[in-house]
Amino acid sequence: MTKLALNEWKYVIGIAILATLLMAYMFTDTLKYNFHIRLLPAVAVKWKPELNLKRFSYDVSDPRDARFYNIILEEEALKIKPCTDENLSASVKHTSLSFIEYKDQPYNIGDGITILVTMKDGYGKRIIFGGDHLRATIENKELQASAPCMVTDNMNGTHSVICEAFWSGMSSIIVVLAYPREIIATNYRIRTQVLATRNIYGLFKSRTYQEDMPCHPNHTHLIKNTNYTELCNLTYMNSGMPFYCGKPKNGHLLCQDWEKVRTHTPYPELQLSDCEDRLLKRGQRTLEHRLNVLVRNEDKTRLTIEKPSIPCSQYNITKLWQSRNATGFFYKGKWNFRNCLGFQQTNDANCLKDSRLYLIGDSTLRAWYTSIIKRFKCLPTTEKWQNEKWRKMAECLNKKLSFRAGWYPHAQPFFVGNDWDVVRYTLYSTSRRIDNIPPNERAIIVIQLFMHFVAFHHSVFKQRMEIIRPSIERLFLKNKKAIVMIKGPHTFTNTPAGNVRLSDYFGFVYSKIIYEVFDGLLDRIVLLNNKDTTIARHEKWNHPPDDIVNYMIDQMLDYACTN
Repeated sequence: MTKLALNEWKYVIGIAILATLLMAYMFTDTLKYNFHIRLLPAVAVKWKPELNLKRFSYDVSDPRDARFYNIILEEEALKIKPCTDENLSASVKHTSLSFIEYKDQPYNIGDGITILVTMKDGYGKRIIFGGDHLRATIENKELQASAPCMVTDNMNGTHSVICEAFWSGMSSIIVVLAYPREIIATNYRIRTQVLATRNIYGLFKSRTYQEDMPCHPNHTHLIKNTNYTELCNLTYMNSGMPFYCGKPKNGHLLCQDWEKVRTHTPYPELQLSDCEDRLLKRGQRTLEHRLNVLVRNEDKTRLTIEKPSIPCSQYNITKLWQSRNATGFFYKGKWNFRNCLGFQQTNDANCLKDSRLYLIGDSTLRAWYTSIIKRFKCLPTTEKWQNEKWRKMAECLNKKLSFRAGWYPHAQPFFVGNDWDVVRYTLYSTSRRIDNIPPNERAIIVIQLFMHFVAFHHSVFKQRMEIIRPSIERLFLKNKKAIVMIKGPHTFTNTPAGNVRLSDYFGFVYSKIIYEVFDGLLDRIVLLNNKDTTIARHEKWNHPPDDIVNYMIDQMLDYACTN
């Protein structure tokens, strides 16, 4: 054999070995995937799908992992190619659901029901990447029963769903395609391209002179997206929360002449492709395929899972930050809490005796305040509301209990609609409010920043929370009686402003930010999960209905009432 022929044979043998190794790797990887699918336990409520975690820094059960919140991060989303063909996006018609195990057997109350969602596009082709945002529920309409399920994106075109069997009987598992990955990318992208999805304007006025200018919580973003080179730094007036407006061009007007704010319509034009526009108009949609499950009741004396026995005063609140399990379920139209035995069972207002409730946030907490006035016969001590959308702080008093409550709007940005609104009522920041709480007061503080920040890039929300944290730390040092709670974002399918301008997807993003900012204080701050009730009921609007509001208040009182 010649030297040339020998080299040729070496080359052929080398290629053959490489091909064999590659096929073995592919076969092993496929076998590994199928092995996991077949052997996943169907009865362990805390079961988590086994994934190829080499791609991720943390396990999905770790709150530092984006999948814990059922999101993808901005840097990952912006790598997704812009939408050009909506049929390449996830399809509610072709996407399928399948049981992972025990599909021919009835479940027992308390079991975890595990299913696999296999994503397909509009052409019926299997999707092999992650990023779509799904939500799932288990429901029985006759029993007025529903609960959210835990969804995990496996990042390979499948999603694992675990639903807990809270009640007996036949129920359906329903999955909603809330946001295809292309629209998540759009939501992230447009907040880097425009000043805001809804702009806020400031009115500067002195004598007969007036001028309105665009405003923003981030001065760099304001300069980048406008032609202004000079700005008014209104942070000091906004009691320490960053806020800037374009400097009036009229020489008779100064920055201190800022008097009012409003939101102009029509809203800013967004840079959307035709494909993106069509996907956005579809909104959140339910998958056509659903699964029915039968849950048997071995104990005929009860129809639902047992109620918790531990008082909320003894519950380890750190778990509120670390669990993905449902915090409750609807049964016969009533919301039942799962973590601990709290206020809704005792309904004793005496636990609020000699205390003061601070509701600091937006109109969602204003709805809480309205409900508390009625529930606890708390008589208003501030001026009478002139309209439903009241934007001034409001306080009430129950003399018998020596209980005070108040709603306090957070500082700017505070969107108010087309009509000009006097700004001085919304310049008292959350941090300043917390700093001024007396050291010996039994204070219950509930904080929410959500709807007025979704129009901006999520870094604005993070900055606000970072400013608020030191105030909470100072409060804990001076006031040993204070209870601090953060009201987590709720969900909705639409808003009057449109589902891209005020996308509830960012509520899940904010949840991750809240965890990161307050890490180290998780054993001192109560996290109020407000999305489980709204997911379970598929609430449409960004303002939850009265009964949901009252269930949210019940949850707050579970942890506030320690006696």
